Amino acid sequence: MKHLMKRLKDKVSSAELYKMNYKSTPIEYEMNRLKTISTEESEGWALRVIINGKVGFSSATSESQFDAMAEKAIEIAQFGQPAIFDFPKQLDRKLEDTIKLYDPSIPVKSTAQMIEEGNSIVAKIQSYNPDLRCDVDITKLEGEVGYRNTYCNPFNYQKTFFKRSIMIQDTQEDDMMMLLEAQGWGQDNLSFEALWEKIEQKLEWGKKIVEVSDDYLPVIFTPKALLVLILPLIAGLNGKMVNKKISPLQDKLGQILFNPLLSIYSDGTIDYAGGSGPYDDEGIVMRRLPLVEKGVLKNYYYDLENAAEAKVEPTGNGNRPGFHTSPSPGINNLIIPEGESSFSDMVKDIKSGIIVDQVLGLGQGNVLSGAFSNNVQLGYKIKEGKIVGRIKNVMIAGNAIEVLKDIVAVGNETEWISGRYCFPHLYLKSISVSTKK
Repeated sequence: MKHLMKRLKDKVSSAELYKMNYKSTPIEYEMNRLKTISTEESEGWALRVIINGKVGFSSATSESQFDAMAEKAIEIAQFGQPAIFDFPKQLDRKLEDTIKLYDPSIPVKSTAQMIEEGNSIVAKIQSYNPDLRCDVDITKLEGEVGYRNTYCNPFNYQKTFFKRSIMIQDTQEDDMMMLLEAQGWGQDNLSFEALWEKIEQKLEWGKKIVEVSDDYLPVIFTPKALLVLILPLIAGLNGKMVNKKISPLQDKLGQILFNPLLSIYSDGTIDYAGGSGPYDDEGIVMRRLPLVEKGVLKNYYYDLENAAEAKVEPTGNGNRPGFHTSPSPGINNLIIPEGESSFSDMVKDIKSGIIVDQVLGLGQGNVLSGAFSNNVQLGYKIKEGKIVGRIKNVMIAGNAIEVLKDIVAVGNETEWISGRYCFPHLYLKSISVSTKK
């Protein structure tokens, strides 16, 4: 990357070059049978330049396209946005040699091993009930990120990730139960047996269909379903939305907005987690950033540009969803620490309520306002402190900012979702539940 940056030296005030490449090997099963084995490779380059106080951006898919990419970025800068920020003058390297992101056993895992694992998963499900249809996806990933700007020495790091996802359908006449479970981590240490215990329990709970009435009911959100409530908060805490004055959480730092049982962190420093790294995608060191602590709004999260606009320091949340776009504020790993209540104690405490495990339409609608309205894809009814069956044709609705003021309990165990979200169960006092008769 150094020789490429030298070619820009006399053409720009400053520049930043970002490189990413990855290799993905998915093994896919459909309807209990192996369907596809494939390998996908991708490489991308992204260039931002600052010329005469304006920003230009361009991208390419190989190093050989660098000159054309540079010319385009320089041309775009003539009409670009004002450069209210500059690239880091030096890197804080405190995580570079300490954070663990790469497991060498993942790249060398053979497709034969992955197929053997997939076969055993399908066999386990079929032995439980041969009428179940299951789709299984087992994927290994390895990637590399590189960064350099005109001021500081470069950084480069490698990451691995291994994931399993399982979709099970149980079809009985006019009823279909769909169960989705997944595991993902940067280290190959995930136990399918632990995952199967959850799957088996939910299948047992789902055998009987029960009705619920339209009402405001206590609701337990499983870790998997909790994103329904957390996504609106994350949208509102985005520094870009705050700067645009369209966030319902703007001008509320230091205020008690939620129940004191709730704390939320963006943390990019966790070994092997999917959103971790020594730096964000703009060269700012990753950190554990408190967003909410004991119900108090503590911080918004920023990239370089939006931090400069807000006249605050960047928080290490400059995120590139891909190399084709400029960075924007994004969450690294999202953490809600465990509380003191067990799941079983939560259930015992409820006379009449529901458990929400999966929803349809996650993230749809006016998320920024805090509103949510989702059909429950998989949920269960609680009656007199016991789980009595599966619910159907049920919708939940409300405003996340408001309902998170009425937390009854936080679970004492957390679960990683997709390798990036670490959540407990959350027991809420009252949420609108409606049914379609």
